Amino acid sequence: MLPLADWHEPDTLDIAIAGNEIAGIAPRFAAVADAPIEELDARGHLVLPGFINAHYHSHDVLAKGTLEEVPLETWRLYALPPQYPPRSVEEVRARTLLGALECLRSGMTTIQDMLTLYPFESRHLDAVMQAYKEIGIRVVFSLQYADRKGLETIPY
Repeated sequence: MLPLADWHEPDTLDIAIAGNEIAGIAPRFAAVADAPIEELDARGHLVLPGFINAHYHSHDVLAKGTLEEVPLETWRLYALPPQYPPRSVEEVRARTLLGALECLRSGMTTIQDMLTLYPFESRHLDAVMQAYKEIGIRVVFSLQYADRKGLETIPY
């Protein structure tokens, strides 16, 4: 939509999608002979490209709702992976899939996962990477390490 266009009467455009990419946007696309086309009528809907979650920690997926209303100092004591109970490979895989599914369901198609695996086990890392591959979300991945305990970062 152009900046000076009427937001209450937006332009109607066709969006061509090839595979999993936007191939073009135009007022009207003509069918190409012998090319299979699937048309979806999205009139009355807003079409957006996938969102990017640029700050994500998949290790926090199972901790949602547990420390929402505690002071920062308490949160730093309990909300970091060294304080989490040990997880099996299956739990690590399940939490990765669950978090990725939540992201996809809310419109995110790319995440930047800064993951702490504590204690580090390569089989947990393998489970995470395989889970992302299975679910099909784009991921920019890095392992997160700290040289100080979380509580040491709180003044006083």
